[in-house]
Amino acid sequence: MKNLIIILSLLTLSSCFTDRFKLTEKEKEFNPYEVGDILIMESTKNKIDTLFISEIDLVFNDGIGITEYKQALRIFEGEKQKKGNIMDRRTFLFEIRSGGSKEPTYVEFRNFQGKKQYLNELLNSSKYTLTTRYGNYSDIIDVKGNLEKKYEELIYNIKWSLGNGIVQYETGDSTIWTLKEIIKK
Repeated sequence: MKNLIIILSLLTLSSCFTDRFKLTEKEKEFNPYEVGDILIMESTKNKIDTLFISEIDLVFNDGIGITEYKQALRIFEGEKQKKGNIMDRRTFLFEIRSGGSKEPTYVEFRNFQGKKQYLNELLNSSKYTLTTRYGNYSDIIDVKGNLEKKYEELIYNIKWSLGNGIVQYETGDSTIWTLKEIIKK
């Protein structure tokens, strides 16, 4: 038992000296949202979906045996749980995470079918103008997923505005969801 306590103490102490990889301000700016923002999306099937930005947090991964602390900016969507309700219905919309010493910073989108999206590649990709029924966006980049095998509920393509975030996305059943309105807090 004494040896176990010594080993756990050493592991805990060694984590204090683990490298920390923080996100830069430029990397954090990829997130255009603030808590309280509401995104109203409309589909090609005339359905409406509302995304409520409920939380934005900046955290480090944690736990015993972590070899690098990688900072992450997580953007949550969905209503916060009400007092006394144990069901938290929020989920992350996307996350920007430092890759540490082994890979570049990357972005992961909820329900996205595809590989990690390296932030530098996204920021350095060609920008173009997209005109929708609801507006013009001159800073669009494409986030393309894996199209080999389509699942109806997953997202395969995202049209991302550097200033406004998600403008359009396509699901596996070929439904296209378009940003109708952003209500800023």
